[in-house]
Amino acid sequence: MEERHGFYVDFELRPEEDREQSIAQGMPIFKDVEFAIITMPGGGLVVDKQITDALLKEWRHGDNQRKPPSPFAFTAYEAWKEGREVPVNGTDLKNWPGVTPAQLKTCQNATVRTIEDLAEANADTIRKLGMGGIAMVEKAKSYLLSAENNKASEEVSSLKIRMESLVESIEKKDRQIADLLERLDDAPKKRGRPRKEE
Repeated sequence: MEERHGFYVDFELRPEEDREQSIAQGMPIFKDVEFAIITMPGGGLVVDKQITDALLKEWRHGDNQRKPPSPFAFTAYEAWKEGREVPVNGTDLKNWPGVTPAQLKTCQNATVRTIEDLAEANADTIRKLGMGGIAMVEKAKSYLLSAENNKASEEVSSLKIRMESLVESIEKKDRQIADLLERLDDAPKKRGRPRKEE
């Protein structure tokens, strides 16, 4: 199972003045600067971080102090750089057949992007979801429970098939061993050379 992180990360380019170049050229010169916007589900906390080599290193390896690596954030950054859609950590609400377009928009406005985060929504997030928020949360919980039960059922089914295959293989080997033992018993006994007398 993939590791869950309780945040979303988006990226954007922001124009920032390059003071050295502005002074050198006598007019405002701007450059594009990469930023990560880290948001908690429900939008309770938003942190902007400029993308630096140090931040990318922290995401890949942690900071040897208190922050563990964040492979999810690093993978999301790589996807953004390559022009791909930034993944969400969990099951994207857009892929859930149990949500209507209006409910999806309501969740997105409340900064809830995954079924898992909807199922774990706190009171503040449910308030942001408005009327029907509690029902959506319960529906998400039911969906995840059903998915977990289906997964367990699939695993049991897979194990049964594998066990049947192993039993069949063992029975085949038992038949081969019995056949070899029978042939060994039926084979004429070879006599060894008589020992030389000293």
